[in-house]
Parts: sequence; structure tokens; C-alpha cells
Amino acid sequence: MDESNLDELTSLMENSALTPDNIAGEHPRFSKYKNVRRAEELQQKRRQEFIEHQKEARFNYSNHVRNLALNIEDEKDHEMKDSNNESDANLIKNTKRRKNRYADELMLSEWLVDIPETLSSDWFFVPCPVGRRCLVVASNGVTSAYSKTGCLLTQFSSFLPGGSRSCSTQFCLLDCIFSKAQRTFYCLDLIGWRGQSVVDTEFQCRIFLMNSWLSENEIFGELTKEYPYRFVCLPYCKCERDSMEEMMQRQFDFELDGILFYYAFGHYHRGSTPLVGWLKAWMLPEILSVSIPQNLQKEDAVTGSSRKFIDEYNTEHKQAIQVPKGD
Repeated sequence: MDESNLDELTSLMENSALTPDNIAGEHPRFSKYKNVRRAEELQQKRRQEFIEHQKEARFNYSNHVRNLALNIEDEKDHEMKDSNNESDANLIKNTKRRKNRYADELMLSEWLVDIPETLSSDWFFVPCPVGRRCLVVASNGVTSAYSKTGCLLTQFSSFLPGGSRSCSTQFCLLDCIFSKAQRTFYCLDLIGWRGQSVVDTEFQCRIFLMNSWLSENEIFGELTKEYPYRFVCLPYCKCERDSMEEMMQRQFDFELDGILFYYAFGHYHRGSTPLVGWLKAWMLPEILSVSIPQNLQKEDAVTGSSRKFIDEYNTEHKQAIQVPKGD
């Protein structure tokens, strides 16, 4: 076999190694990004570290959730306040933290730079509406919604456990996206319910419980003068290509912002985590070979548009995890 034929055969073998149906492997166009492998390996490593860490976590997050609901300081906060060895900078920081009791409590996503090998079997696909991310705390007979920075957005009565005077002895915490125009809290995740924390429960169990308790009870979808907001669970599916494409063909009753990818066995952790990924809908064809309707496609999208968008976003928002730029 001459050299030209050998090169042709090698090329054919490389191109046939991945098929459009194989969404778990590296996407052929995505692999062309120069040095992107460094970002993939970093996220993959951090993802594994998070999985190991949640097995050995020493911080009693369940107790912390209860304290959040009841607006009680953690024991650690008491120790910091009573310490006489704090520097002025730390004292100011801790004082600010106590004022913003509900700041930095949400579990935040990272751009899905590395495609997990078990994406189709161990991850969930959740379409998300445009809105404001918030922590909903129902306790002591009132329901409060707090922004990511801990600012109070609104207070009202709800049917949530602990969320009204008729049910003030329990508590509930939800991770939501708030649409003021729709008077709706779209529920992403369950943190606590009826006085019990579920943060140490796997996501696949949390989302099942949340849908069982909210979606199957019509009162949470009702709007009245006394209960001015409704609570709606978002649709979700496994990250199998057919399921994702079927989901994207739906007519959502909200404006789609993007897609969250949740690791099925992940616990709830405050802060950014590689166990929750994020992509804009128009990125799905390029990154995962998932087709989407024409109205969701980006008109000027070309090969590499996703990486460029992520790079620019990370630069603007000073994100720690970025797709490395080419040399």
C-alpha cells in the first residue's frame, strides 16, 4: 500500500470513530478547538474531586439548611463573632456576611466544557426559562424569595410548608427561577421540605420528590389574592439524544434561556460546581449534535461560535473556569 492510500485509510478510520449518535464522546467539531483539551481535563478532574468530596464532606449542610430556614446563625458564625483574633478585614467580611444571611446559598452551574463519558446515563437535561435565580424560604408563616446575593426580592403567603399562617410550624427551601411577569417561581431543585433537609439526597431523588409534591398538587399552580405566586416544576429528561431532541421540540410556556445539565448522583452544594453544566440552546447542535427547532438556532452561528461566546462571557464576568485560548 503506497503512502497516499495509507493516509486516506487513516483519515477514514479517524472520521468513523465518532458517529452523530455518540453524544458521550468528544464532538468532532468541538475537538478542533486548539488547547480546549486543557479546559476539558480541568473540569473533568474537578468533577471527580467534587464527587469524592461529597462522600467525605464534614460540614453539616443539613443542619445549615435548618438554620437558614429558621434564620438561626450557624455555630461557626458564633465562633467567628466571638473571636478576638480576627483581622479587621475578616471582621468586616464576616459582618457583611451576617447581614446578607441568604447570600451565596444557591448551587451554581459551570459551562459544560467537558462532555462526561456517562452523559447519556447519569445526567439530566433541564430547560430553563428567562428569569431571576432565587432562593425561596418558607418558614414561620411567611414565604420569602432572596436573590443570589441575599437581597430580599419579595415576601408573600404560599401553600408551601411553613409558607403561611395556616402552616407555620414547618419549613421549605427551594432553588427557583423567578418570573415576575408570569407571577411564577419555576422550581429547579429541592433543598428542604416539611422540616427536613434533602441536600444529602441525590439529585435524581430530589427532582422526583419535588415533582411528586408540587406537580401532583394543583394548589401550587393556583393564583389568588391571598396567594399571589404559583410554583411550577420544569420539564426534564435523561441526556439521551432522542429524549433531548424530543424535549427541544416542545412548546414551552416560558421564554427559554438555556439548558442545565445535572449529575444524577450529585448532592446539593452551595456555590459553583462542575456537577451542574450549562449551555445555551443554540449550542446544542455544535456541542452535543442535538438538533433544535429553527426558531432556537442562532442565525450567525458557525463552527467555533460556542467557544467564542463562552470565552467572551467568561472574560466579561471573570469566571474562574474558562475555555483556554489558543496560543
